Amino acid sequence: MKQCQIRFRKPVILSEAKGLRRFRAVRSEILRCAQNDIMVIVSAGLLFLTACGHKAERKEATLPTVPVQTMEAQLARTPNVVEVIGTVRARLHATVAAKIAATVREIGVNPGEFVAAGQVLAQLDDRDLHSEFTRAKADYDRYKTLLDTRSATRAEFEAVESRYRIAEANLSHAQITAPFDGQITGKDCQVGDLATPGKPLFTLEQPTEYRLEVEVPERHALGVAVGKAIYCVIAATGEKCAGQVAEVVPAVDPATRSVLAKIALQCQQPIRSGMFGRAQLLLGERFAMFVPKNSVQARGQLTYVFVADAGKAQMRLVRTGKEYLGAVEILAGVQPGERVIIAGDVSDGQPVRE
Repeated sequence: MKQCQIRFRKPVILSEAKGLRRFRAVRSEILRCAQNDIMVIVSAGLLFLTACGHKAERKEATLPTVPVQTMEAQLARTPNVVEVIGTVRARLHATVAAKIAATVREIGVNPGEFVAAGQVLAQLDDRDLHSEFTRAKADYDRYKTLLDTRSATRAEFEAVESRYRIAEANLSHAQITAPFDGQITGKDCQVGDLATPGKPLFTLEQPTEYRLEVEVPERHALGVAVGKAIYCVIAATGEKCAGQVAEVVPAVDPATRSVLAKIALQCQQPIRSGMFGRAQLLLGERFAMFVPKNSVQARGQLTYVFVADAGKAQMRLVRTGKEYLGAVEILAGVQPGERVIIAGDVSDGQPVRE
């Protein structure tokens, strides 16, 4: 490529007309050189783009035609399923607490052990209670004799008898016993702790029957009734258990605007109290678009499907919804009537044959 060179002579004193002609000549030479440089850069860019375009065309032409299986996306009537979350709890459970204030002297069970109804769980310090009972019993026996000999009134005897019965009951409360057959699931006391009325000491439940307790929003409360069959999914096991509504609290909680419902579970796999679960409430029907789950692919945060259009596979970013019976709901990205590729390994722009 010929380079433009502009040579400047040594400064000389020229007339005004000659100086103006010299300035115009130099300016023309500079513009001519700049135009030549721009033409060279543009030509190189066009050559590069042309080469890239031929390369892309050759690459696209090398993609083979792949046989695929498609299905037409259509809006169909489907059950309107609303999921509510809940917690698994035993049908029969209780919190055991002391009825008197005393120090814990012995503990006879540990969490996980099975106990029988009436079995002693803990023994409280009963030395003061024994002393009080002994005095009350002595007074009771004495006043009973006085009443027989008419040396005491009926009112005096009844007051002494009342103190005796109270002392006898307090002594029996020194033993903390199990209210029913079950398993110890919690122990909230240690030897030396002060047990007071209302303070939880043990948690007991029967691990044979479980319920899923869910908070149903008030707008769906009318769709839940005692005896209604509801499917529940236990997250820990992945099992979809059959259930039946066993109890519904009629009042709405003003704090959460929801209704408490207890669903009796029939699960094949073992479950425990405290597990997380979801109840699937069936509330009428609605129109929705579903495609097979295996046709929906994910890459990072993107979810997409392939659509067969004009003999080529086109990738469509989609927004998915609920899953139901091996199918995924498509909320956006695919229009009714388009053919979604459900079988076949394809890439974007690859020729396909149905």
